[in-house]
Amino acid sequence: MIQVPHLEWHVTHSCNFTCQGCGHYTNDGYRENISLQTLKDWYLLWNKRIRPRELSMLGGEPFLNKEIVDIIYMTKEVWDVKEDQKLELVSNGLLFDRVKGIDRALIDTNCVLTITKHSADPDYIKLFDKSIESIKDSGVNYMIHDATDYWLKSYNGYGSSIEPITSDNYIKSWDNCPVGQENFILQDAMIYKCSPLAYLPLQKKKYGDLLSSKWDSYLKYMPLDPSASDLEVFEFFIRTAETVCSMCPSSKNMFKKDSPLHSPNYAKKFQTEIKKN
Repeated sequence: MIQVPHLEWHVTHSCNFTCQGCGHYTNDGYRENISLQTLKDWYLLWNKRIRPRELSMLGGEPFLNKEIVDIIYMTKEVWDVKEDQKLELVSNGLLFDRVKGIDRALIDTNCVLTITKHSADPDYIKLFDKSIESIKDSGVNYMIHDATDYWLKSYNGYGSSIEPITSDNYIKSWDNCPVGQENFILQDAMIYKCSPLAYLPLQKKKYGDLLSSKWDSYLKYMPLDPSASDLEVFEFFIRTAETVCSMCPSSKNMFKKDSPLHSPNYAKKFQTEIKKN
């Protein structure tokens, strides 16, 4: 099988956060879970062809999917995850106590719970610290990805007003990729180069002609289809900079994020005011 550094996918497009500049666009009030059977169908198209070193389930917020416990067990089994591979669930952690059996599922499958720390906002930190105490007490294997002091922006605006921060040098954009050069995305049974490309069609589906025409060329991106030949699969995973990389800035636009706890309506108003100024 073809060796792959990292493969990730949404188990839900829904999120309880509204993070500025979310590279997955899940700050936009989506309410859609990916079912256990749908995920299994996706896996079976690829599990005999590629072998990811890291397999990452995320969202959105994975704990919003009521099937998450069964999804964790099924994922471990279908991908036949071995000791030299990493199985990971990425979460903001705040809903950990609400999911019955999640601690047992993570322990049984040797799945790492990666908690992303989003902001220094005091109200958020209180909830974050409380959730970490529960996670620690549960005995699951967890780690904290602290991104408090930096977030990388790949577009401007919010909702239907988003626009790409285009670059005239796609190679520099690749060199400063805001979502990681090896974070391949499994979405709708196909594999995408990155999350902004994978989930941009969701924004187009939601907003239609309200979405800026500046996205049109990027919406034409062709992901890796399960019908691809072995050579095409191999070439896809070794490909580096492509012209579609120009949808992101050529330098790292780092910023500190406002509270992720705001409602979508507040976030929309907040981002509109930023754009005006």
